[in-house]
Amino acid sequence: MKKIKTNSAFNYDEVNAGYYDLIYKKKSGIQSAWHHLKFDYLKKKINPKDVHLDIGCGAGTFLSQLKNKKSFGVDISKNQILYAKKNYQNKYKRFKIMKKGKIPFKSKYFDSISLLEIIEHLSDREINKILNESYRVLKKDGKLFITTPNYFSFWPILEFIINQFSDVSYEKQHINKFNKKKLISFLGKYNFTIKKIRSYIFCSFFFAMFSFKFSLKLIKIDNILTKFFPGLSLYVKLVKIK
Repeated sequence: MKKIKTNSAFNYDEVNAGYYDLIYKKKSGIQSAWHHLKFDYLKKKINPKDVHLDIGCGAGTFLSQLKNKKSFGVDISKNQILYAKKNYQNKYKRFKIMKKGKIPFKSKYFDSISLLEIIEHLSDREINKILNESYRVLKKDGKLFITTPNYFSFWPILEFIINQFSDVSYEKQHINKFNKKKLISFLGKYNFTIKKIRSYIFCSFFFAMFSFKFSLKLIKIDNILTKFFPGLSLYVKLVKIK
């Protein structure tokens, strides 16, 4: 019998409020380029007419990039939600604390949901709860967008380097490590149809060491390269089938 992974001991309130938002706004360096490439790729997938939910929204950075007339962000970290409310909340965007894996909205409320680099931080049991909750709050034919590091790429090497030099280490945070095959198998247990799964981001962000703007433009080449070589991140589009 497969052993179910239990909760991570990492305390996400230890991460400074707005930590990743400040990195994003920095617009220089490899880490900032990574976040720009990641968000630029995903925001194009979301219909501006959707009522959208970003789970694990952190400081609200991704939600701030969307032009939807109604969007919401939830996170388990009170500090990050307070930061998001202070910096990004308005009549179009709202942020709430998520407690005990429960999404604080009624059933069939959202047209789309994003889980951006979240599931690698969660145990199998926690992912199961999040996916079931996502199913509950999505409308029929609602879309669920998931991204996670691709461990069938040179991501593990990159992660090791980041852990040596970054203020925030992923060593204790990333407790679930996916590749394409494992992710397809994992998601196959739920009432979603996988409409798209692919890897993206190959090496363009490295060029931010020389030119930040140039590194972002290189994503077009990355998108070609990841047709032949495994990209560092996996992207999945799921659709609720009932």
